[in-house]
Amino acid sequence: MRTIGAGRRTVLGATCCGLAAVVLIAGMSPGRQASAQAEAPVNPVRPVSPDDVQTDPSHGFLVLVEGDAGLYENETEGPVAVGGDIRFRAYQVALNNPGTYVAPGDDHVTGLVVGGAPDYEGSPAGGRLNVLTQTYAKIGDLGDSDVLPTGGETHVVPDGGGEGTHPQVDIQTPQPAESVGGDSGFDLPALFSIYRDLNTRMSRCAQTVQLTDQNGQEEWNGTDPVATLGLRPGQNVLELTEEELAALRFINPRNGYLQPGDEAWLVINVQVDGDYTWPVPEVSWQGTQPSTHVLWNFTTSGTITLPEGSPTVWGTVYAPNAGLVDESSANIEGNVVVRTFEHGGAVSGSGGANGGEVHYAPFADLIAPCADVPEPTTEPTTTGPTTTEPTTTDPTTATTEPTTTEPTPTGDVPTTTTEPTSTTTEPAPVAPTSPGDAGTGPEGTGGTDSTAGRLSETGTEVTPWLVLGLSLLGVGVLLLAGPALVRPRPGGRGSADDG
Repeated sequence: MRTIGAGRRTVLGATCCGLAAVVLIAGMSPGRQASAQAEAPVNPVRPVSPDDVQTDPSHGFLVLVEGDAGLYENETEGPVAVGGDIRFRAYQVALNNPGTYVAPGDDHVTGLVVGGAPDYEGSPAGGRLNVLTQTYAKIGDLGDSDVLPTGGETHVVPDGGGEGTHPQVDIQTPQPAESVGGDSGFDLPALFSIYRDLNTRMSRCAQTVQLTDQNGQEEWNGTDPVATLGLRPGQNVLELTEEELAALRFINPRNGYLQPGDEAWLVINVQVDGDYTWPVPEVSWQGTQPSTHVLWNFTTSGTITLPEGSPTVWGTVYAPNAGLVDESSANIEGNVVVRTFEHGGAVSGSGGANGGEVHYAPFADLIAPCADVPEPTTEPTTTGPTTTEPTTTDPTTATTEPTTTEPTPTGDVPTTTTEPTSTTTEPAPVAPTSPGDAGTGPEGTGGTDSTAGRLSETGTEVTPWLVLGLSLLGVGVLLLAGPALVRPRPGGRGSADDG
């Protein structure tokens, strides 16, 4: 047997080590790892640290507006952040649920953030914006304002005005003037850049559930006013077009399936372009708790209008590219994430003047956004929901299932300052009739398990690179070490035949 000469062995060893370095760098590059991390499930409203309002860029706020807002009538039962200027008539923020975010340097929770200025000229005479629940306000531009701490309140009024001057922002707790103009801790342009990316990626997700007829037996025909919907455990995606929403009046629960809740959450991708008047259907998941598991995702960059007489929107309105005009005295039960916001009308008593309330039902779940291209069909092992489905509940005993009758419309919800949870009931979630049922039915597919979409399976792309790189490195090291391990034979040259 002929051995490799020392010089050649050194060259080959160095070559293998060099190739190993190239392979390892390529396989473990930040770009490759970032592509895996980018698809990890996120809370679309609290995208960085959903459980830590101090570090998450949304800071746990209920209403987030990138640009200007007109807050006319009547209230938001949570904290509000507006990136631009703000107009107001008879409005209050931070009622009942002020949140827990404390801005830098403060010792009180922040209930209102305005990146721009109070628009006194654009606000009706006598306009008043109340900041409640002993929360502070942070206003970025006070150039045309005076801040007047007086007694137990702090008044932000037009330059030269007094505490009785209107329009005014009335902070109903003592707040130092320097705090009102201090750092809010918000970067809304950067936050909305994240929102737009998530908005687009969620809109690319394939539909995993679809509407069925009023009896829950056949696929909905797209024209009947009554349809049913059932969810699978985990993430569910439903697509609705402008034509479908125009036809729908009621979405009832489908017998034998889950409704929005802790076990199943729902993204509704609304496929519309331009300005859009939203005919909101009555839905089966009425109630604060189920609404925290529903997100209406709009990709339009136009203006979405909730017309006078619309029913309550049960779920988060997620439209970071769009303006929202809410002229309905019914409520929004969830977050509002929009480019601009008009809540109610500027003229008291006019049509659409009362915009109802935004109730505290922040979106609670992690969503797996979709990449630019569909995931490979050769990796199905992470999407099967069958191992997480409950099998002990008998759906035939559910008493809240109105599969054959239409629910009575709720009409306008009274605009009181109390939460509606005591008057709204959540349909009891019911499990599929058998474990095998989870993969069948008109949908043809189940919901996405809570771990699906994380792209943890992209580790299968990194592992071969790692194995190849380490193998090349090992060969190179052995070749380089060879001269030290081989002892020349007496009188030989280290390459003689053994025979």
